[in-house]
Amino acid sequence: MVSQINTSMKTVLKISSIVSMILLAGLFACNTDNGGVDSDVRVKYTGDWTATEGGGISYPVSISLDASNSTQVLIKNFHYFGQNEKAYAIATASALTFPSQVICGNTINGSATYVSSSKITLQYNVNDQANNTAFSVTYSK
Repeated sequence: MVSQINTSMKTVLKISSIVSMILLAGLFACNTDNGGVDSDVRVKYTGDWTATEGGGISYPVSISLDASNSTQVLIKNFHYFGQNEKAYAIATASALTFPSQVICGNTINGSATYVSSSKITLQYNVNDQANNTAFSVTYSK
């Protein structure tokens, strides 16, 4: 009788161990990337920044997520064009790319590098139909 109980207990322990290992394996195998905000490379660019151009001109800019495009951010007041004007940029983990676009009659294009949570450096061109001018700008928090 004792032998039969020991065998039953061993069987229960084996089954419990196997079930526990399967559950743990399933838990650790789960992909925690749910595609939510935590995994969105654009989030680190968002917020209110101060833009400083090479000549010392400073002005506020605001970067937000583009709700209509999951790869883009919108930059309000880009190049001091006004609070109602927005440039868009394609975001990666370390850079922004400004495809050619027209804002206030000016064609802009360029790129930006994410330096830290408090600094982004930009290099872009502004063509006002008379001159094509290159700018180096720093966004800081």
